[in-house]
Amino acid sequence: MNSRQQDILKLTEKHGEITIKDLSRLLGVTEMTIHRDLDYLEDNKLIHKKRGAAVYLENKEAAKISFYAEEKRIIGKKAASLLKEGQSVIFDNSTTAAECARYLDDSLKLTCYTTSLEIADIIARSGKHILYCSGGYYFPDSHGFVGSHAESYVSKIKADVAIVGASGISLEKGITNPYPMHNNLQRAIIKSAKECILLADHSKFERIAMEETCSLSDINTVITDDGVSPEILEKYKKHIKIIVAGGK
Repeated sequence: MNSRQQDILKLTEKHGEITIKDLSRLLGVTEMTIHRDLDYLEDNKLIHKKRGAAVYLENKEAAKISFYAEEKRIIGKKAASLLKEGQSVIFDNSTTAAECARYLDDSLKLTCYTTSLEIADIIARSGKHILYCSGGYYFPDSHGFVGSHAESYVSKIKADVAIVGASGISLEKGITNPYPMHNNLQRAIIKSAKECILLADHSKFERIAMEETCSLSDINTVITDDGVSPEILEKYKKHIKIIVAGGK
């Protein structure tokens, strides 16, 4: 992947969706060049190319070259530190939720539910928590299960805490994500718990992905990193509780 393609991926991740015309203008190359770059990125399952635009994909391949891997690690660690002994916790398919699973305190003896094959594997390796996994249609891009089977399974759960991620957070649209199947499942996960904690690095603020998942009022707490600007932090704190992981 060349430097221009890296720039395209970064811009697409930042905005969730961006037009080919805007990419051409921002990078100073022809739209034909952008089309060729997007073909390469789509072949490698890093973006989805649709008519006139590129859509960012949250997937395993993208996670390997994530621009915010350290931030996600810090956020996940902070989320894990908030869990209490004996709680039941449900994790979605997000990469940041997976970071939380890596830092679970084995002494807490949690009951864990997840729709993520990756998270199930992480928790199973510790052998210290009770673990349930949904099953369903396996979606390789998110390394997890989606679809009606997974949604039906989740709808029967009554957890203490839900740990979820998102592609975008805005005051206008609330929490947004790119896939309809993921959105349906995400809503079910959020409804399945008494408390919902959203894990989101600073790049997710002021960003709108393709579909609305829920409103900010459906989320109890957002954990982010100290890369979020003071202006954005102040604006969002008027509407939702925010914890800055790694902040002073």
